[in-house]
Amino acid sequence: MDDRELDHCIKSFKKTGDNLYYEKIYRFFFQKIHRFVLLNISDSQAAEDITVDVFYNVYRYMTKVHLNSASFKPWIYKIARNLTIDHYRKEAKHKKNQSLEQYLEDKQSGGLEDKGKIDSSLVVESFKKNGSTDLTEPEFANRNLLTGLNNLPEIQKQVIILRFIEELDYKSIGLIIGKNEITVRAIKFRAISRLKEFMAK
Repeated sequence: MDDRELDHCIKSFKKTGDNLYYEKIYRFFFQKIHRFVLLNISDSQAAEDITVDVFYNVYRYMTKVHLNSASFKPWIYKIARNLTIDHYRKEAKHKKNQSLEQYLEDKQSGGLEDKGKIDSSLVVESFKKNGSTDLTEPEFANRNLLTGLNNLPEIQKQVIILRFIEELDYKSIGLIIGKNEITVRAIKFRAISRLKEFMAK
């Protein structure tokens, strides 16, 4: 689905309420959202439940929010991220006195060192999109990279997934995680640096 078709489906669904347009959006984004959630929580059943909730919210609110093809992608991923955060909160009751956002920020490594340009090809070349609909198995060519990804702080992992797997731009990622583009780039650099260190071991 290209941006023109997505715009058409959004406008047509808002205007007519015809579920055919919603179903096209659902079919196009379902696998992407499910993959994003699954890679963040590594729990297949919970990922399915969260993904269903994402699309329930999309259906419920799409006619009430001003959307086009450019704003829809950050919007749906932000819904998915917020529901994932809700899942973390439920699973981490012992941290209930500390906000999850603060917890995730605290887990990040210390200040960003000036390491020059970090080669992102390590990540790009290692990710494999095989087109499978079976998302119980993460779609990675390199299992060591998957392990490294799972050892990253959550916010770094989310940025890597959104940038290299979902192929979103820095502005969209910033809208999803509530950070500016410079911060998103810094988080990405820290994440790649940690992945490179992990892979070198």
